[in-house]
Amino acid sequence: MNMLAALREKFGFQSFQPGQEEVVRRVVDGQDTLAILATGAGKSLTYQLSALLLEGTTVVVSPLIALMKDQLDMLKDLGITEVVAFNSTLSDDQELAARARIASGTVKIVFVTPEKLEDEGFVALLMRLKVPLFVVDEAHCISHWGHDFRPAYLALGAVIEKLGHPTVLALTATATPAVREDILAQLGIPHTKPIVKGFDRPNLVYGVRRAENESDKLKILRSLFAGEKLEGTGIIYTATIKNALEVQRYLHDSLNVPAAVYHSKLQKQDRISVHELFMDEAIRAVVATNAFGLGIDKPNIRFVVHFDLPGSVEAYTQEAGRAGRDGLPSQCLLIYRMSDTRVQNYFLTGKYPDVEEVQKVFGTLEYFASQEGGVSLTDLRKISQLPLTKLKVILALLKKSGFIQMTSRSKYGLTDAALKNRDLVLNLANYETKKSYDQSKLAMMLQYAETTGCRRRFILNYFGEDFEAQNCGACDNCLRGSTETSESGYHIADIVFHPKFGQGTVERTEKDLVTVLFPSVGYKTLLASAISREAKIA
Repeated sequence: MNMLAALREKFGFQSFQPGQEEVVRRVVDGQDTLAILATGAGKSLTYQLSALLLEGTTVVVSPLIALMKDQLDMLKDLGITEVVAFNSTLSDDQELAARARIASGTVKIVFVTPEKLEDEGFVALLMRLKVPLFVVDEAHCISHWGHDFRPAYLALGAVIEKLGHPTVLALTATATPAVREDILAQLGIPHTKPIVKGFDRPNLVYGVRRAENESDKLKILRSLFAGEKLEGTGIIYTATIKNALEVQRYLHDSLNVPAAVYHSKLQKQDRISVHELFMDEAIRAVVATNAFGLGIDKPNIRFVVHFDLPGSVEAYTQEAGRAGRDGLPSQCLLIYRMSDTRVQNYFLTGKYPDVEEVQKVFGTLEYFASQEGGVSLTDLRKISQLPLTKLKVILALLKKSGFIQMTSRSKYGLTDAALKNRDLVLNLANYETKKSYDQSKLAMMLQYAETTGCRRRFILNYFGEDFEAQNCGACDNCLRGSTETSESGYHIADIVFHPKFGQGTVERTEKDLVTVLFPSVGYKTLLASAISREAKIA
């Protein structure tokens, strides 16, 4: 079927958005593809249309169950019913029915969480089918260097091999050049040329306000709402649940602004209720942690305010990018204070394991090695007393290194290789590097907040794009006419050398400063005179 005809018949669209047709054409031609498409650019349509054009069952790996549900509902509304979601919400009977439907070979798209692909029985079922396309949505989750690393994604490369390497389509809206390379390496498609459609969203107006303390932040909020600088409905993001509750209370009680609060600990019915209030514009704002937003299909969000400093430029642009998907002017405002970095550093500390924690988990598995069926995730958590997030990172690390295996559903045991080579050293160097890398990304976020240059250029440079205009006309610095041109002599993607940090890649320049990404330490902002175009031999 002609692609444009299929687009019109199946989805009711008269034309493709930028990048969509190129992605579908490559995928249908059997070419592995990494597509970096801006938030709101219609990534999901690229694999939905491709799946309908290809013969067989397309597997779509999606990180969030809520996203799967949205996709299923949307496809059913279009009359496309040959789809199945396979995730942890299914009862035993529902899972059996889903497996039977998939086994019949009549399903066009199977949505699955990466954790479900750790189930070898389910992978064996897929191996019996014709799988023409394997889609990895939110692909930055596979990269150690991505802002949203998810351990279960690390197993996807092995699953792709087991399925006979179907065509791979990886999709994300936020990936720096370093993350792109890592995605391709992890998925086993290293020489794939990415399709990158500009990150620039000209209708988004970027601004930053610095506060001295928390009460100062509330005063800034008051000036934004009372001064009618914010129109329509929008989202206010906070770093913690505590802040979300306080801000919502302040809006409601002091400013008489109708607002609801949203966070991960809300009951399901409350989450649905807040979502409906927001979609129906019965409230002006949702005050939320980063639990809110993915899959929110509301094109006329007029503002996104960050009440706290996010942990990275990727996280910021993903969340701010939910504004103005209808193409109309929308405000993206960051309110911050210097101490905000303490909260983000606290989150980072809880994320990465140290050697002792890994050895504790390995030792527990070794102690119970004779136990039939292995050790459950629940028991490992009780014995190790580790946070679930950190425990999952450790298990993914041990599994990737070949030390452990899943013996059954959510149970783990040591591999023969681990038992035979007890003296193998557990290498955590890459996690130490990842920790310092993430801390450098937080420093970049702070740099965005404090730059006197064009904020649009800052964001685009971060994602590897040049921005030629001296004044974007749509950020607070450019509107004030306070930006300065670069004088460093370096350009984005230049390879440079530093005597201590080694080889790196120029990510951005501002005046006589150059920000370089070094593989060993992450982002460093240096004087242009501190680096050179050639390595200096001592």
